[in-house]
Amino acid sequence: MVYLDKSSNFLVLPKPENQEKETNKYIFIKQNSSYKRLTYSDLVLVMSSGNYVELVTFTQKKFILKSSILQITNDLNYEKMIRIHRSYLINIDHIIEFSLQDVTLSNGCVLPIGKNFQENFLQAVLKISISA
Repeated sequence: MVYLDKSSNFLVLPKPENQEKETNKYIFIKQNSSYKRLTYSDLVLVMSSGNYVELVTFTQKKFILKSSILQITNDLNYEKMIRIHRSYLINIDHIIEFSLQDVTLSNGCVLPIGKNFQENFLQAVLKISISA
């Protein structure tokens, strides 16, 4: 059964029993009076600005939602999304280059890595690298 909460930004569907790959995971994002499908693998980053977050896709589509970055992190529940700064959440699969100070993503964005997030970021990159 699908539960639709009109105050929510997301429509969460039950997981199919035979879900093939992680790249096939998706959510529906509320935009005006309809819901748009967003595949997790297409999501490059989430940027926070006050009470709003902006979800940016590989094709440069942007979705603005009234939510916090912490709430989005919990709603997405996707292990490849990692917090690198108090204002940024990125998809590890879209990293092109990184140092301890910043990260370059597949859409050309160069974002800073906060000092409080460096250790978790490096652990996440190492974990993904080992399992690949």
